[in-house]
Amino acid sequence: MPKFKFTKMNGAGNDFILIDKNQNKKLKLNKELIKEICDRRKGIGADGVLLIKENKIYNFELEYYNADGSTGSLCGNGARCSIKYVLKNCYVKAKKTNFICNNEVYEGKIIDDQNIEFYLNKADHIVYDIQVKVDNKKISGDFIDTGSPHFVINWKNIKHFVDGNFNNFDVKKLGRKIRFAKEFIPEGTNVNFIKLTNKKNYIRTYERGVEEETLACGTGTVAAAIITSLKTKKKLPLKFITFGGDTLTVGFTKNNKKKRKIFLTGPAKINYIGTYNY
Repeated sequence: MPKFKFTKMNGAGNDFILIDKNQNKKLKLNKELIKEICDRRKGIGADGVLLIKENKIYNFELEYYNADGSTGSLCGNGARCSIKYVLKNCYVKAKKTNFICNNEVYEGKIIDDQNIEFYLNKADHIVYDIQVKVDNKKISGDFIDTGSPHFVINWKNIKHFVDGNFNNFDVKKLGRKIRFAKEFIPEGTNVNFIKLTNKKNYIRTYERGVEEETLACGTGTVAAAIITSLKTKKKLPLKFITFGGDTLTVGFTKNNKKKRKIFLTGPAKINYIGTYNY
């Protein structure tokens, strides 16, 4: 029976199966195998798969796959988990690393034993106040691409017609309808719901490719922080409390405006190491 070695990790509760190609040279991933191992009842269980490969120019190459087997766009928490894995396993004898993902170069570093910082490239395609019609109701939000497409909705704009409060309303039901809305054809979008208060900010996310609410979304939190900063008096860095209860921080590096980058900081953990028979 064929098998492969894996490392189970999570970034703020957003969980992944990390596969090191150096340890599994004969493994060939395909859509059906990815779906199988991400299955929480019959497989290992995860929001996605991280494939780490050697690269001649950069410290490593990252390929990300969604739980439904599709090729994923940038995954912020997955990137942070990959950074921790590479640096902790002595691929790079330093506290910083660079890597390539989807033909773009990224960087990251270890802050301490718990927290990893990931530097994203420029966010773009910002569109304010998009009106999406759901169940004969208009929902207003803002779109931004932070390496993955995100639609950000402020809780105050929908709380009057959504059953429940921010902590218990059905994110999957509403998020799925918006994810496939005609405004986001053909690729669809991730959907983020944010609640802003004087002291704390909260976020819940429906992720495409997982087709569920996840406990956290890295690029979604970056999207929420940027939109919040642009549309309110709140300034970066901003902290958001995820549905899993962890805190993710988004801000700008201290370089000059031309060189500064967006950073995403938060917890990343190696949960366990195992072997999977398939």
